[in-house]
Amino acid sequence: MTARRSSTARRPASRRLAAPLAWALFLALAGLGAEARAHNLGDSYLYLQVYEDSVSGRFEIALADLNPALGFAGTPREITPENLDRRAAFLQEYYLEHVTISSDGRPLAIRFTWPGAAELRAGYVQLPFELDGLDGVPRRLTFDYSVLFDEEPSHRGFVLIEHNWATGTFANENQVSLVFGPGSRRQELDLTTSGRLRGFLAVARLGLEHLLLGVDHVFFLAALLLPAVLRREGRRWRPLESFRPALVNVLVIVTAFLVAHSLALTLAATGLVRLPAALVETAIALSILIAAVDILLPVLPARRWWVVFALSLFHGFGFSAALEDLGVLDNHLGLSLLAFNVGAEAGQILLAAVLLPALFLVRRPAAYSRLVLPVMAAGMILVSGVWTIERGFGVDIPLRELLPEPIQRVIP
Repeated sequence: MTARRSSTARRPASRRLAAPLAWALFLALAGLGAEARAHNLGDSYLYLQVYEDSVSGRFEIALADLNPALGFAGTPREITPENLDRRAAFLQEYYLEHVTISSDGRPLAIRFTWPGAAELRAGYVQLPFELDGLDGVPRRLTFDYSVLFDEEPSHRGFVLIEHNWATGTFANENQVSLVFGPGSRRQELDLTTSGRLRGFLAVARLGLEHLLLGVDHVFFLAALLLPAVLRREGRRWRPLESFRPALVNVLVIVTAFLVAHSLALTLAATGLVRLPAALVETAIALSILIAAVDILLPVLPARRWWVVFALSLFHGFGFSAALEDLGVLDNHLGLSLLAFNVGAEAGQILLAAVLLPALFLVRRPAAYSRLVLPVMAAGMILVSGVWTIERGFGVDIPLRELLPEPIQRVIP
């Protein structure tokens, strides 16, 4: 299995319109993130991705550190972006001489996955590799690391876990596990101490964050929940007289969404159903558009739970794509699916628990049904309509630039 990389699709300009709506939720959840470390000069890095049947990773080091320490700076031997491909073999050989990784006392072979080249990002050379000679998932890894220590005693090396189900670490949540220096070149990393509970909780947190920070999902649920405290009489909305019918409406919506996205996520994760990413993303945007239009015009049937279920299926396929990007589904598939669904359901409950009481309190004034509800629906129709066109036709609509200047100033 090759090293996994998290991929972030290019977001169109109109996507930024949703940022203010998600920003408060993001700040509230920011403390949940694991410890992450930015790159610093004077440091080199070893990233690890630990899966059930393989361990992969990459070495990273700055040319600004490497060249001076090895005496290459200003000489014909200096490693530059232009000659990086030709010097890749030297870099790989250097690392093989200065890094040894063992599993339970047995040295493992470091096999570079790009034999003839290296990659340069932000001034850092990246050398991806896989570890050969493993017999299942290693319980402990022992590192002998001496990169630049003899040439530059102040240099430090870091081992960061980029993916490991047992420690609950996934893409973009790198955790510093070991720190090497001239006096601490040999260290051991225990990959089993956290067990499955921490991995389960980490995947559940991913489900919670993905729902609450996924603007698409929040918009869709909001479009369904906003009129839940009202009843439709013809083309007009009337406030419900008691809380119980509103609660029943919300429970039907939340249940239909949960069952649908759980089913779609399971089908996609097990490989039984595969849909093109562009189709899924377009359908998600279209689901928001349909739900928002229904606020203004009755386009959905009275018993609309089955429509909510059908539209929610695409959100489940979207969840699956996100989990595949993180590599979560490569480990403990059943537990991962259960944990993610638990987290996503907790996010739905949290969203409904915040919205329902507030909406029920403000349902009676005519301003809610005649002004607030139509304005919010129109905003979601505008944004989701643009998303549908962008995703369906692969175009970028500069919607932000079409807004009045005072509004542009408050949109990131």
